[in-house]
Amino acid sequence: MFRISRRLDYGIKLMVALAQDNENLPKSTSKIAKDLQIPLPFLHQIGHSLMQSGLVKATPGPKGGLRLNLPAENISILNISESLEGPICLNNCLENGFECEQDGNCSAQNMWSHMQAQILAYMDSVSLFDLATTDISENMVINSPFLSFVSDVK
Repeated sequence: MFRISRRLDYGIKLMVALAQDNENLPKSTSKIAKDLQIPLPFLHQIGHSLMQSGLVKATPGPKGGLRLNLPAENISILNISESLEGPICLNNCLENGFECEQDGNCSAQNMWSHMQAQILAYMDSVSLFDLATTDISENMVINSPFLSFVSDVK
């Protein structure tokens, strides 16, 4: 089953909350956890991964917390996903170094490869700024070949 992990879902919600602060001041992790209904220990784990990848910065102390380390325009959803989950790979046959007995004879490999490329391109085309500034009542439309594929499936 294809499913977005809770870790990634919460991570994107955290990053959107940080991006919506125009002054980019540190936000208390306990306040973020309460506002977003994310368990605090899990938020700390997510925040730590995002810090290690350079997407967020932590400020210690009573007025400290988390804030973006880069402008929201420079952070893609793919950046966030790979920081929290590692590289996206839909099938083992698409991993570098994986040797498949069916290599060259598998019609599904081309489909998986195309689908993965479309997902990666779409996630890279959506910036954190896009998510943070889109009215949630609007349908977010990003120009991408993937969107025409998705709308054809409906």
